[in-house]
Amino acid sequence: MVGDTWTLQADWAAGLGFLPEIPFANASVKAQLKDEVLQSFEYLKDNGRYRGEMLAGGYYSSGKGFQKVAMVCLLLEKFLSVHDNLTQECVGWLASCFECFHSPAAHGSRCLNAPSSYYNKDWGGLVERSGWDKADCVHDFGNSCYNDHHYHFGYFVVSGAVLAKLNPDILRNDNFVSYINLLVRNTANPNAEDKYFPQFRTFDWFDLHSWSHGIVPSHDGKDQESTSEELNLLYGVYLWGKVTSNSALEHLGATMLALAAHTVREIFLMQSGNNFHPSDFVKNHVTGIFLQGKVDYTTWFGRRPEYIHGIQMLPLSPALALTRKAEFCQQEWDDILSKIDFQTISKAWASVLLTGNLAVISPDCAYRKLQNIQERDFDAGLSRAWALYWAASRSHVARFVDATSQASTNVTPRSSSSDMASSILMLLDNGKPPDESIFPSRNAHPVHPPENSRVAGPKATNKFWSNWLVEAGSAYPVFPMPYALKFNEQGELQVSQCSKHIEIYSKSEPDRILTYLTGIFEDIRIGAIELPRKRNFAVLGEGLLGAEVEVKGTGDASVVFPVYSGMAYISGRYSGGLTPEVSHHHGIKRLEKVAAGIWSFHNKQQVEYRVYVLNATGDFVDDGCNFNSKGQLSRQLDGWLRVARVLEPSDRWILDAHARAVLTGMELEVDSKGAVQYRFKTAFSNGVSTLHWAFGHHLQLMV
Repeated sequence: MVGDTWTLQADWAAGLGFLPEIPFANASVKAQLKDEVLQSFEYLKDNGRYRGEMLAGGYYSSGKGFQKVAMVCLLLEKFLSVHDNLTQECVGWLASCFECFHSPAAHGSRCLNAPSSYYNKDWGGLVERSGWDKADCVHDFGNSCYNDHHYHFGYFVVSGAVLAKLNPDILRNDNFVSYINLLVRNTANPNAEDKYFPQFRTFDWFDLHSWSHGIVPSHDGKDQESTSEELNLLYGVYLWGKVTSNSALEHLGATMLALAAHTVREIFLMQSGNNFHPSDFVKNHVTGIFLQGKVDYTTWFGRRPEYIHGIQMLPLSPALALTRKAEFCQQEWDDILSKIDFQTISKAWASVLLTGNLAVISPDCAYRKLQNIQERDFDAGLSRAWALYWAASRSHVARFVDATSQASTNVTPRSSSSDMASSILMLLDNGKPPDESIFPSRNAHPVHPPENSRVAGPKATNKFWSNWLVEAGSAYPVFPMPYALKFNEQGELQVSQCSKHIEIYSKSEPDRILTYLTGIFEDIRIGAIELPRKRNFAVLGEGLLGAEVEVKGTGDASVVFPVYSGMAYISGRYSGGLTPEVSHHHGIKRLEKVAAGIWSFHNKQQVEYRVYVLNATGDFVDDGCNFNSKGQLSRQLDGWLRVARVLEPSDRWILDAHARAVLTGMELEVDSKGAVQYRFKTAFSNGVSTLHWAFGHHLQLMV
């Protein structure tokens, strides 16, 4: 794509509320559901079972319990009234258990098994205390190392919004409001000026979905497994903005939810004919673990199909209707789920599959099957009453589901891509610090401190470059797609753009791919003759969509690489007396000068890269500047070296035409009408437009 600004338009979901509506033409169904709600309430009340559900030791298990109880409270409001004693008793359960998280005075046996967090100063975030104290990244699914924060805390944000809906007086409790706001800031902080949390920790505004993997280095890059739990957080942000009358947050949640749902439908939930994956992988219909360098049809806890598909269906919430459309669910059922023996799998997973798939395409059948599952056997985050209500609502859902794919009537079409409305990236809760009495502060992370970062304040934990922020990840690749980058032991930057996948087929079904991955084979490497032959780099600065990485030489000598998602060129700013070197571990097979400042390099695998050298003012260097056969420039450079992969012969001219537009930053703006704008910053004002890679789902949203 060519242009210094892109604008995408999100289609907000209309009619998305706390519960789907049912017209209840059948009085017996209404009476039956009311009875189910009362039974689920009594089950939770029995011997204070609700406390064990909500105070379950870890954030993930406790969060599921909170939302399970919250949905029962909503159903009590639906069938009785908000003022009914049973409804308010249920609301009281929520309020009482929330006190164990936000009130400094809450302690003792009443709050036994309530998880708690520290505030980690060096990264800027909330970290689960047990994992921190044990110095491990395993406890509570690695919460203390920033894994899965949008999954864990999304349950609490949704439940907090439900509590505020059913008891608006709770919004007078500053501790409660600050607690939910803090969970939002920790996961989806809208504003870069917040001194305590990074902006949008988990959401990737270029890929248009979240990454769940935190600061533990990974050779395959960041990953996401449960798209439905991502949607749950964004749904919660939307609801929390709504109940607190924060229109900016409400619109932000709606925008992020619409973008993520679009991405999930296009990339994670695969209908036949999907063009984003190999056709033999599309047969699986869900991606499993989606990593930057690999897609693996499995889960972190097993390869059984009910796990792989079910993790894309929980928790059950109205937001699920944004992605699980009837056509997709029918294909998933026919090709995969119908082959599962529901008599042999756990009833908990059966309850998930029946609500997340069969209820969409055959709600009456799903309703009958769900009736055969006892309350105690449902998934830990799902009550029998809510499961049956959901299945019953799908029988009357055509109007509701169709509305979710349409732009909200509140969205006014813009006249042009530059016609942005008011920004909604506002500072939340005035950016105030976490309460030390609830979140005691801790400094150096006990497992992975940010040793390779010179960024002051909060730092990115779930972005593509965070491998490089920790010492253990120094030798790992990062994935600013479409390139993979890695520093070798000599301190050179290895560049790879693999155009072919490595595909691993199923042994039992030889026409189906189980895993495919990007082979990271060095195409070309960038360095300097004078640099010390060792890995020596640091991240100087971070933006929302990329970072600046410096390789340091002696004195003032350095190369600074601006590394951004979707960049068409790998660029390095040389200064302080360094001579660029462009090479390959097998040597350069062919090197050809095309014009002053422009060369064509071929490695021995016949992979071609265009190489550009610009001076400090952004012009191509003079004709007297040349590379020798080893790829060493004939002089020291105060300027820019740029390289770009040539995939097709026609790429050469467009790469040459835009080589002087040197990307140094990408800024984001999101407005109150659902428009998202990328603004590309360049090193020079020379009238040359930016060339940048776009994903297919970007093009579908561009205006």
